[in-house]
Amino acid sequence: MEVKIIPLNGCMQVFLAVMTLGVAPLMVWLNERSWPKSVDEQGLLTRGGVKIPWSDFSKITRVVTRIGNTSSTTEHFELVHPKGKVVVTVYRLENGQKILDYIWQRLPAAAKQS
Repeated sequence: MEVKIIPLNGCMQVFLAVMTLGVAPLMVWLNERSWPKSVDEQGLLTRGGVKIPWSDFSKITRVVTRIGNTSSTTEHFELVHPKGKVVVTVYRLENGQKILDYIWQRLPAAAKQS
């Protein structure tokens, strides 16, 4: 199953690019390389081209981040494997909850318990 990212608003991308002299779009691109590109019965393929079998995942962590001094929060899930982690940001993915459910069903039991 292909995993599609919901793109940031075009105006936001231009604003960030101008205000950071082009650094923000580069950082977004580098960050998204650790996001899933596709998932199937064998495992997960990251946007950076790394294929990871389900059995390699050892832990899933829910990360909640508070935005500034407000009550607003954002969350993502980190899937830990021997060579790093894969980030699943549900609100930025098309059918994000469906993708997360698909991943959850295929993770090893030990990864879900930690």
